[in-house]
Amino acid sequence: MVDRTPSVFPSTLDVGRESLFKRQPSPESMRSSTKCNIWAVLLTALMLASLIPQPAEMSDEVEPLEAGRQQSVEAACEGLTFEDMFNYTHAVFDVQMNDDWESAYVEAVAWINGTLADQVRLDLEGLFEGLPGGDNGWLSSDEYQAIDSIAAECVTQTNPRIGFRGGPPHRGGDGVNWYNATWENTEETPLTVQEWNLMPMNHIDERSCEQSPNNDCVEIPNLPISPGRDCDTTITDPDECRIIVYLNGTFVFDGITLGGLSNDEFTMAMNTSNMTNADLAWTYPALEGLRVGVFEECDGRSIDFESNDNQGTAPVPGTCTSDETISYETRLVSIDEETRLRVETHVEYDMSTWPVGQDMFFDMTTEPPEVDDPPMWTESAPSEGNIMPIADDGVSHFVSTAQMAAWATDDQGAPLISCTGAQGWSMTSDAEGLSADAPAGVDSTSVTCMATDSAGQSTDERNYTLQVPMRISGTATGGTATVTMTPTAGMPSMDAVVTLVQDDSQTSSDSVTMNGETVVSVDLSSMSPGPFMVRISSNGAGMADFDHTYNLGMSKASSPPSISIVNYEWIGENYEITGQFSDPDGDPVTITATDNGNPWGTIQTSGNQWMATGAGIPNADANSIILTACDNWNQCSSQTHEAGGTPGGQDDESVDPPVSDSEGSDDGLAVAGFIIAIVALVIVIIAVVAMVLLGRRK
Repeated sequence: MVDRTPSVFPSTLDVGRESLFKRQPSPESMRSSTKCNIWAVLLTALMLASLIPQPAEMSDEVEPLEAGRQQSVEAACEGLTFEDMFNYTHAVFDVQMNDDWESAYVEAVAWINGTLADQVRLDLEGLFEGLPGGDNGWLSSDEYQAIDSIAAECVTQTNPRIGFRGGPPHRGGDGVNWYNATWENTEETPLTVQEWNLMPMNHIDERSCEQSPNNDCVEIPNLPISPGRDCDTTITDPDECRIIVYLNGTFVFDGITLGGLSNDEFTMAMNTSNMTNADLAWTYPALEGLRVGVFEECDGRSIDFESNDNQGTAPVPGTCTSDETISYETRLVSIDEETRLRVETHVEYDMSTWPVGQDMFFDMTTEPPEVDDPPMWTESAPSEGNIMPIADDGVSHFVSTAQMAAWATDDQGAPLISCTGAQGWSMTSDAEGLSADAPAGVDSTSVTCMATDSAGQSTDERNYTLQVPMRISGTATGGTATVTMTPTAGMPSMDAVVTLVQDDSQTSSDSVTMNGETVVSVDLSSMSPGPFMVRISSNGAGMADFDHTYNLGMSKASSPPSISIVNYEWIGENYEITGQFSDPDGDPVTITATDNGNPWGTIQTSGNQWMATGAGIPNADANSIILTACDNWNQCSSQTHEAGGTPGGQDDESVDPPVSDSEGSDDGLAVAGFIIAIVALVIVIIAVVAMVLLGRRK
């Protein structure tokens, strides 16, 4: 039976995660790698071969199958976009341009919900049209594994739709194809694509494959068919209406005319047609004074492939028409102790207007603005002498980029807040904000902070107390999690909320007031079995807001599944049992069976139904079958079933033939003598018959 262990999907992108379409059986990782079987390989080869005719001649340096495969993938995927492959509900793209100004590293996450998830499965399963079981309305595990082998190759051929050109501002036009970004996929810079829940492991309508040589092949419907499946994405268990796709990779820019940025200006452009709901963050290398000179959204151009190289007469910068569905803001961040510009963009696109094009252009420059006011503290910033709270469980942020944008303002975007002091606290900075590591047993220290803009102008300095606001501990017993919060000396009265967090669910307590040690209990009924984190959110007079997620090693225990027997019968010498199973936590269930202590039977499941079939023990007077159902947390329950004696054995009055004793017993000698006597008698009879016949002839 196929392993149905659920996945636990991490909240942050990790390039070490398994690749697209690999079903993961471990609750500690996305999904474990499952080798493609020969059927999957065959499916892939057939699929690729069916896309385009194979060339008549090939280079001796390339194996024919591999050459055909590469050319087929290229033909099928060239010119597509990420959105063509995965029409998402929401996506986040984090792009960091490398210091060479000629390439960029991308981390992307796309959430696909509701009917969009159905469409992804329909599109992928449709690739197998004409193959056994292909394009039949059901996505199989064979197809699922076969797609994996071409996923990265296919994405490599897609169009990032990004352009990067030096010199004066441009809006495309004659001779300017700003689609000059292409994906890399090499050993040094691999492109990885991963997914969560493309093929749900607890699908209610899962069945055995109707056409597959693999006994463990299963398939699920592309469209919901069972009543009551309303695609509620708020529930804990994964279902057919949610998919998450991850992409990590590098693209390079061809034909850049930057010239080492000697012109101090360049244009970053991107086509955003069919990006229905996306957030893009672009971080540039350190370059003094870099800012957005002009941003412009340009709607209405032709987006067909034939028009990419020649858009005709380009609009003059500043004259584009748009529906203003793209917004942006800039901020300064500190990465590797360098101040860098980060441009954050939110993109929406109304698919009812398709195929009207939507482009965005950022005219970047290092030319100082005509007016450049210094940054200023806002009313939201902590006042002089206030407390900046920080957690005590390792390096953690005490000022986030969101707080920086709220605490200080500048006419050129969010300035960078930097702090000094905190002796022995190992302060660092990154794209997410300012961090420090509180020494063990130390509650507080002093820091001096200010906000600085891209021109080097700063606010006045403010002195703060960097302090661990509370010590945290917790336990989980039965259906309740208990969290104890103890404020450190000098902290004001705080209001706090405790939230239990898992990858796809969370539950919170009511707000409590902390004037001393405070114990909060949170019900675990809405949480899945397994580990969970604890997030503490607190605020009080004279302190910045505190929000931190702790790993206290807490976990919800799993309840064992139940199994019942409904029907059973002997069919010849084989016994068949059917029944039902369920798990109170919604976890996948594995069923095994023994007969008189020996592994027994073949077990199949469909939905919450199971069937076990196997031969009885020959000549056994009793077959004691034990059925065991276990979830992925190794919580199990068993049912014992007495099947009685195995039918079809020998009659009770039959006598087994004698067996020779290796030691040569008297019984053995008697048997040997008896056989010799029989042989002698046969010889005598033959002799007598021969003599009679000879006598007649005479």
